[in-house]
Amino acid sequence: MHSRHARWSANFWLIVRHETRVLLRDRTLPLVCAVLALMVGCGLLVGMAQASLRERMIAEVTEHEREAQQKNQDTLRAVLTGRETLVPFSNPANPAALAGTLAGRHTVLPNGALAALAVGQSDMMPNYYRISYLSKVQFMYDSEIENPWNLLSGHFDSAFVIVFVLPLLVIGLAYNLLSAEREQGTLRMLCSQPLSLATLLTAKVTVRLIAVLSVVIPLPLIILLASRPETRALGPILLMLSWAVLVAGYTLFWFAVSALVNVLGRPSSQNALIMVALWTVLVLILPVAMNLAVNAVSPAPSRTELASRTRVVTADALREYENLYSADYRYASDPEALAVKDGRIEVPSRMRAFFLAKQRVDEQIEPLLKRFDHQLLEQQRLVDIVGFLSPAIIVNEALNSVAGNDSRRFVAFKAQTEAFHNVWRAFFSQKILEDRATTTDDLDLLPKWRWAELTAEETRWRIWSRTALIFLLVICIGSLAVARAARHPIV
Repeated sequence: MHSRHARWSANFWLIVRHETRVLLRDRTLPLVCAVLALMVGCGLLVGMAQASLRERMIAEVTEHEREAQQKNQDTLRAVLTGRETLVPFSNPANPAALAGTLAGRHTVLPNGALAALAVGQSDMMPNYYRISYLSKVQFMYDSEIENPWNLLSGHFDSAFVIVFVLPLLVIGLAYNLLSAEREQGTLRMLCSQPLSLATLLTAKVTVRLIAVLSVVIPLPLIILLASRPETRALGPILLMLSWAVLVAGYTLFWFAVSALVNVLGRPSSQNALIMVALWTVLVLILPVAMNLAVNAVSPAPSRTELASRTRVVTADALREYENLYSADYRYASDPEALAVKDGRIEVPSRMRAFFLAKQRVDEQIEPLLKRFDHQLLEQQRLVDIVGFLSPAIIVNEALNSVAGNDSRRFVAFKAQTEAFHNVWRAFFSQKILEDRATTTDDLDLLPKWRWAELTAEETRWRIWSRTALIFLLVICIGSLAVARAARHPIV
């Protein structure tokens, strides 16, 4: 047994050394590695640029909020001491004005430490909302935030390189693993030695696999560790290890597919066509077909229905508070009506009506919004169920989870924003209804946004369950290739 293992090991490493020399001499391997390094680097730069853009947006929003808070404090002190002209829509003593436009509160979704590794859903979903007493429909369901072509095609990032480009480079390296030897007349000679096809195939795959992984895994991780200090904590490092294992599994999957195609005994040209066809089906056609199937089973929510229903509900609210809306602007000719007296202030009728109408719109539209969100979650659930049919979907979802730009994180952000919006509105509701003026202490007690990150256990489960599925596919396909090579010689 020991001598058999020693003979296998000697043959294996002999082929590895010989194959390495051949690939280096004809410059195939260096060329592929150079192209891969260039594309990975470009993809990472795009991801880093997108992450930096979102960080700048968050910084600007935070600074705007700080400035608004300071300005409100200064203005309120001036109003209470009579040093400021009373203007209804910019008077922080008026709780309706403060709740609507003055306070400048925002909910923000911070970038994940590894956000540069995959743009994911971040080019389609906002990472901040401006909070006021407006209806949720007005600030959470009102617009897209990017050029439609970008939304359709997606960004060229590291995840795009790994999911779409990497398999093509693997095909270019591995489509003729055995067929080239057979066509050159050397395969029969090799198999006349104490050497199995499985050993020959494994050694050839090993050389190419190590070369590809030595580029695609270390390069982005080294750049991130060197340029972004937040990636050096324990949590991000563990995510990097998960990312590396996932990428290795996906690369190995395509090498296993190449090995299976090679043991069928077909010419190199047919192998190449078969591999490209498999890439087209698994990476391009199947995800689109699955998307159509998911939409058929669980149709996408209708924006038209939401907009139409919102208009109807808004019209009803306008009629309900018609008397308040039609009130005159008494404070225009009598500014003293806006003065704070014994802790109370006269909230202008139109501002009160606006607050109440938006509150009523949310109450009426809430069932439709819940159905809207439920349909989106149902679509994601179906994608999770049938995603195993496409390795590209499995890996793309896991890469987005590593980067913190997956759909579930944005859904959680949206849910937390809605909860904060309700807290914000409740804080001002009684003050507006009871004509209570805002105090300097109230400014310090304004609700503050705090993002609650998804649990590490949930993220790890999403990543490692998909990684395990990829390796299961590798084992199945690799076993088929080895069994075929043992039972059906192709010399």
